[in-house]
Amino acid sequence: MACTDIDDKANTLRSLISLLADAAEVVIKEWKIEAQDSKHDPLLPSVELYHARQEVVGACGMFSNLVQEPQHRLMEVSFQYFISRALHIAARANLAKFIAEADTGLGVELKEISVKSGIEQSKLAQIFHVLCSTDIFTEIKPGFFANNEISRQLTIEPMRCVALLHGLSVYAGSVQLPTVLLNSVENDKNRTKPTAYEEMHGTTIWEYLQRSPSNLDDTVDSRRELEIFAQAMVGAGRVHATPVYAGMLDLRVNFGAILSLPFVQITHGNAFRMALLSTLAEELVMVLLLLTFLSIPTILFAGGMSLDLAKRFPRLHFVVQDLPAVIPQAEAVWQRELPDAVATKRVRFMPHDFLTEQPIKGADVYLMRYVLHNWRDEQCIMILSKLRDAMGPQSRILDVDQIMRTTVGSTHLQRAPEPLPANYGHAQLLSHAVDIAMLSLFNSKERTPEEFISLAQQAGLRVVKVWECRTIVGVTEMRRNDAPVN
Repeated sequence: MACTDIDDKANTLRSLISLLADAAEVVIKEWKIEAQDSKHDPLLPSVELYHARQEVVGACGMFSNLVQEPQHRLMEVSFQYFISRALHIAARANLAKFIAEADTGLGVELKEISVKSGIEQSKLAQIFHVLCSTDIFTEIKPGFFANNEISRQLTIEPMRCVALLHGLSVYAGSVQLPTVLLNSVENDKNRTKPTAYEEMHGTTIWEYLQRSPSNLDDTVDSRRELEIFAQAMVGAGRVHATPVYAGMLDLRVNFGAILSLPFVQITHGNAFRMALLSTLAEELVMVLLLLTFLSIPTILFAGGMSLDLAKRFPRLHFVVQDLPAVIPQAEAVWQRELPDAVATKRVRFMPHDFLTEQPIKGADVYLMRYVLHNWRDEQCIMILSKLRDAMGPQSRILDVDQIMRTTVGSTHLQRAPEPLPANYGHAQLLSHAVDIAMLSLFNSKERTPEEFISLAQQAGLRVVKVWECRTIVGVTEMRRNDAPVN
């Protein structure tokens, strides 16, 4: 290695140490502030803490890559799915719950956990050891294990389902991803675009979840995968929801009290679409377009952003729109989760097909949540074009989706401090993992600001701004391309 290379690496190493030390002090300061705030929401870090966390994670990842032997690091990454597999097993066996119920402060003996989980003792030790080395679970003393702050999240059922879900058909479907990608040029020429999931299971994920009786063959958990999927969507959605709500308040401050405009529409969904309609500054009305074009039960998503908004903003009034066959299911969910809203007619239900003409014209704001990342570009353009047809000259689209960051950065996003890559490097690993999951499931993607701009232009729209929230999810604001520039 040339001396100049060593000097460059040494300077980078010292810069990372300095950056890490400064960011750590910010984290410690923010921890102390949070400890004094009895109303603090752990899912909503301060702006200072969020950026310091990004810097710490990015610096630690870059630090590790810099000092590790390159071949060792490459092998480590190639084996990492086995670490995920260990987590899937821990979630499926409900190990965290067993420990939480039995631990008196000294940890729980491996033998006892083995009896409860049904996993042979020496094999269970292997699972625990890899997870303890990943800082999930703690080995108090040889053969005695306890929960820590991370493993304790697995005692929260929606979060356990997040880990559980990604070890079932989603995981199996990814096996075919290399084959699908290596044939993707030819498939595009022939207009056949199978997904990796479809190649493995012979059908789409929505149809598979509908018809699959159960993929769990153990006595710990005999639920259908569909039910696990439902809980996982609630768990994952709520992790990012609080920062997005805070970001929406930033939107309100930054461009004319968005949530108190005279007419607001929001569109939402995974397999669903949601719309928010506001009629008065003090009396907002939300229209939920829960279109289930594959008849996925509304219960899968009704526990997410829509009900959260209804609970957080009691003056919001809702109109739930869905295909006629699904409306009764939506009514049942709201009746169970928020019966007062149904009784006081704060929520109404209306049959509607999202792919037909939108009856609500000229809304000030159309908000889509987790819609576009399920679709290929040509379909996204169609979805956005439908909305454009309904928009007035002052209308806006707010797309709530993950904002992809690359190492080269974007002029629309805040850059990480040097010597980190522009996207904070390792801090974006979850974003990239979700992006590849979308590729495997739908042949779709999470998008960069530049990709959102391209979609908008092809749909007769323009991107006004990309609003960053304190999470991997952001808000992209769009307007008609012929709308006046304020």
